[in-house]
Amino acid sequence: MQLKERVRDFPREPGVYIIRSRGEVIYVGKSASLRDRVRSYFHSSSSTSLKTRVLRDEADDIDYIVTDSEVEALILEENLIKEYRPRYNVLLKDNKSYPYLQITEEEYPRVVVTRRRGQVDGEVFGPYTDAGAMRETLDALEKIFPIKDCGWSADDGGRRPCLRYHIGLCSAPCAGKVDRETYLEYVDGIREILKGNYREAIGVLREHMEEAAGRNDFEKAAEWRDKIQAVKKISNKQRVRLKDKLDRDFIAMDRKEDGGVIQIFFVRRGRISGQDSFEMEFPREEKDETIIASFVQKFYRNRAVIPEEIYVEKLPADVETIEAWLSDVRSGGVEIIVPRRGAKRRILEMAERNARFSFKSGATSRAGERREALLDLQSRLGLPALPERIEGYDISNISGEDAVGSMVVFTDGQEDRSAYRRFKISEVSGPDDYRMIKQVLRRRLGRVDDPGEEDESFASLPDLILIDGGKGQLNAGEEAVHDLGLDGVNLIGLAKEFEEVYQPGSSEPVSFDQESQALKMLQRVRDEAHRFALDYHRRLRQKRTVRSSLDSIRGVGPKRKAQLLNTFKSVEGVRRASLSEISAIPNMPEKVAERIYRFFADN
Repeated sequence: MQLKERVRDFPREPGVYIIRSRGEVIYVGKSASLRDRVRSYFHSSSSTSLKTRVLRDEADDIDYIVTDSEVEALILEENLIKEYRPRYNVLLKDNKSYPYLQITEEEYPRVVVTRRRGQVDGEVFGPYTDAGAMRETLDALEKIFPIKDCGWSADDGGRRPCLRYHIGLCSAPCAGKVDRETYLEYVDGIREILKGNYREAIGVLREHMEEAAGRNDFEKAAEWRDKIQAVKKISNKQRVRLKDKLDRDFIAMDRKEDGGVIQIFFVRRGRISGQDSFEMEFPREEKDETIIASFVQKFYRNRAVIPEEIYVEKLPADVETIEAWLSDVRSGGVEIIVPRRGAKRRILEMAERNARFSFKSGATSRAGERREALLDLQSRLGLPALPERIEGYDISNISGEDAVGSMVVFTDGQEDRSAYRRFKISEVSGPDDYRMIKQVLRRRLGRVDDPGEEDESFASLPDLILIDGGKGQLNAGEEAVHDLGLDGVNLIGLAKEFEEVYQPGSSEPVSFDQESQALKMLQRVRDEAHRFALDYHRRLRQKRTVRSSLDSIRGVGPKRKAQLLNTFKSVEGVRRASLSEISAIPNMPEKVAERIYRFFADN
């Protein structure tokens, strides 16, 4: 489905949109209405700006993050621009400097706007990418904390208060209407808000409110109460920052009967730096805790960065084991937490809201994209029917050792993990991928008429078989199909080097646009088959390597090896076990326990 059609389903909510080209973020923008703003990029008009035309031509993907307000979108846009440094944001803005807010070093300080961060005295906050929003914030702060905006100093002597005093925007230190201690408290309140420390600012205001109430000046106390509410209103809009610099992930889910969307917000150094969403399928009776546990294990298995804290709506099943595994992978502590209140709870709520929007707007568009891709495949490959069931195959081995084959299944363009199968290859010597692929296909297709009572995945023929490899692997697959008398089965090979698609009997690849959804679907099938085969191969290799490691320890025979693996579940479990835990195994001699512990400690 084209981007122009996809954005029709974007929500009319404030938020940030992220434009990508070939996986690279090229522009980040904000809007009070995501749908209206992003759709404007696709309006053909002679008055369309050069920037808009360039972005429209280069864009191949657009994501969005819904926020609760335009101010929140402003802050999030600033964070994402700093994180991604998109080239069009930078090119459009790098010829001007951003404004900062400065608290001056005076006896009675002011808050002024400056664009010279490194050439001023006093405290500086910013930069702010939207000068208008910054000035609105400053105006709001001056209504709460009435400080001067003129250059008056105590050396100038006293004078009559100006209009700002009479409309409540200045406390008029020039006319002696406020003492310096109270004035500096106002400045401290502004400072704390600019730092994000709203609680401290509210504390200052509450003291004044209680003092006024104590002397029965209820009108003044009501003014301080209103100022407290104004600070709370500002703080509620600033939901996308955290005070500390820890890395965190926020995981939320929106589920329906047999599927849903998982939404992740990535917080790095205290700021939201990105997001991602994933479709999931699961039985309708599955518990949320089990779904979250399954997702966490799959998502973080090959992640380069694992944060110190992961926030979720519900703790995953077997949370302690998962935390221990993540901590081991990260080489540092990892905690999974359900936030109850505060900024972390609000960010998780934002993730939950985005999951709902992603599910609503994405389900229809993604189904349409998959349908179009399948129709394109049928046309380009000349298939007699729509390839509703595609099976992908790959081989994984090292010089023929621990050779395995994988079978992955995509139904209507989506992964059908329950139908995946693994094959341990036998009777093939050396790294002979051709014979291996023939063996796997013969074993799978040979069971069509007799799949077995518990394996319905083999009961029907696929509409299309994809083999990871070029002409050699494809020819081997064709021989297997021919030997079984199943010449009607459609096969293709996808060669990774040039992403070329081959069909039997043709020396030329099938023509595909490299950016077409049809080719991308074939690549997903191929990559999933490769991942599934490699994962199985690694397990077998690790198991063999580990078991041979145990075999090399003097005093560890078959029975003790079985005891160790039964007790600690895996060799990695034995590696992490303490000497006292190993010694606690029944009939384990102390010297053998010490050898086992020392072996893994030294290796």
